[in-house]
Amino acid sequence: MAEEKGLQSLVNPRSRTVRGEEERMLEAQRLRKEQLESLYNMERPNIDYAQIAEDAYEGFKAMDTADQIALGTSFVPILGDIAGGIADTRTLINEPSLRNLGFLLAGLVPFVPSGGVVKAGRGAYKAAAQKAATNAKNEIRNFYGGAGQAQKVAAAGSTIPEGIVNVLRARYDPKAKALQEEYIISVDDRKASQNAIKVSEEVTPVLRPMEEQIRVMKKDGSAYTGEVRVVKSGKNKGKEVKVKTEEFKNLIDEAKKLRSKANTAGKVAMGQGNQTRAMTSQYFGPEATGLQGIHKNIDQVDHIKTFKTFNQDDYFKTVGDLIPSGTGKEGVEEIFKQIKTLPAIGYNPKKNYQMNIRRVQTGSSGVLDQGPDARLFYSNKIGEDGRASLLDIKKEVFFRLPTKASKEKKLQGFNTDKEFLEALDKTGINILNRDEVLKGKPAVITGDATTDAYEIGGANYMTAIDKRGKVTQIVNDEHDLLSRKIPKTNIEVGKLPGADRFMNVSEPIVLDLINPAKKTTNIQKKAKDKLKKQKDEASDLAIEEYLKIPGVDISGKLPAGFKTKEAWARAQAVAKIQPTNKDYSRLIKEATIGSPTRVVRALEEDEQKNKRGGGSVIERNPYNYPPRSI
Repeated sequence: MAEEKGLQSLVNPRSRTVRGEEERMLEAQRLRKEQLESLYNMERPNIDYAQIAEDAYEGFKAMDTADQIALGTSFVPILGDIAGGIADTRTLINEPSLRNLGFLLAGLVPFVPSGGVVKAGRGAYKAAAQKAATNAKNEIRNFYGGAGQAQKVAAAGSTIPEGIVNVLRARYDPKAKALQEEYIISVDDRKASQNAIKVSEEVTPVLRPMEEQIRVMKKDGSAYTGEVRVVKSGKNKGKEVKVKTEEFKNLIDEAKKLRSKANTAGKVAMGQGNQTRAMTSQYFGPEATGLQGIHKNIDQVDHIKTFKTFNQDDYFKTVGDLIPSGTGKEGVEEIFKQIKTLPAIGYNPKKNYQMNIRRVQTGSSGVLDQGPDARLFYSNKIGEDGRASLLDIKKEVFFRLPTKASKEKKLQGFNTDKEFLEALDKTGINILNRDEVLKGKPAVITGDATTDAYEIGGANYMTAIDKRGKVTQIVNDEHDLLSRKIPKTNIEVGKLPGADRFMNVSEPIVLDLINPAKKTTNIQKKAKDKLKKQKDEASDLAIEEYLKIPGVDISGKLPAGFKTKEAWARAQAVAKIQPTNKDYSRLIKEATIGSPTRVVRALEEDEQKNKRGGGSVIERNPYNYPPRSI
């Protein structure tokens, strides 16, 4: 006797006592065969495949439980499996557990690149992986709230259910699939932009009267009590300021909360789009970034240029004129060495890294320059709470007695490399290139901070300081998530499968700790003006394209949540653009040709068997489902 497998073994008539079950199964098989034959008959003029797919999709979308969906979509074999996967996803969201996640993943074989995709070639595999990856949620709440990797893993894990739902929609929702194919807009790109617009529309009419009231109260003096106080700390330490009334303070706090809510929603939308752009570039190369529609327009608004490889030559050719000559260039060279060799960064020389030069000032997409007072660097000797800023370094290293006979400290550089290194050592900040400093190179230190650029998140701040107090800082961040190497192996997790690595580096941030008022050179000024002009032109071109999309309107005053009209128009474009045609190809293909199945939740249903009259749905088989193997 041949061994019975899969669901057929569960409905073996010899193991059941329900009268007539075998006959019902045979009848169900006959009916299913007739249904499939009718679907395969492409010459029949009365069959509208797009309408069949649309009706089926609308049917399972409206239902809530796995049994209802299975019943409603039983006439198209695959749709019951799709809908069952959606039901499992709902269960996972409502009851997060490894058990429920296991049920879902076991049943979602169609949603990962299959052996057939791999056999179809590397291009097909990369296309499938790119579509799946871009539907991951970029915003991870509480990611930076914990103290260690475990908290980050937990925070990232909380986004998995929504990411799976996004993949489901991108695969089977005809509109979502068409948007991804035609414009490279993922499900979460659209959701994030729609939310940003919604929050902005809710906040703006409430915030504007508050802001007007704040202006009036400042002007007529009702914002203050008439008393003054002395600031005890911070950059305004020692300064006398007016004491605010409680009413005014409460008004300011409420306005600040509303403004922050809208700004965050806007930044999340911009970050989600930039994540999609980065992932697309990682799979298909920098020349393909965004490369259709909206993502093409933002390329030079938030970014200067993306290169196929990570190298300092292209960096210098592109933004080198922003860097002071001499030690400034040497500082960048030292920074690039450290990015490639510092274990904390984890640069893998065996992998190809694209280099994305990102703008520092990008409005709603984030500002990377933290300012000289930001405490980026770890130190147990200067600063506060174990962190030190460039201003702390300025005070502790360069504010000193010029000679032994001097009685007054002054800001001054060092004559020898050894003196400079010794003074910097006293700060307790780790110097990454000590030997090179003694050879006259700038000292490189590294710090970190959480940026408000959502596709970057936390980033390294590689900082070169020379003995004359000149600073060149580059923000660098590899585009990955929870990237770690498994101990005692060469396996890295958190990277996009089959894709290039992607290293973000900012245009240089240049400071002079001793002569902060010193004017930039003409070369630096021209380079800065050139880059600004490029950004402005890119913004104008982008807005021109966005306005062609029905429903995009940026007339009137800029609303809360968006720093520029380009960002406002961009969010509307992503939220409102419609595909040329809905894409039913996946539904038609899987309804008429393929018949993948999902794992039966036998254990879950067995727990409810008493409530349902005994036995699982499979055991009772109330709808005469034909047997299907796993």
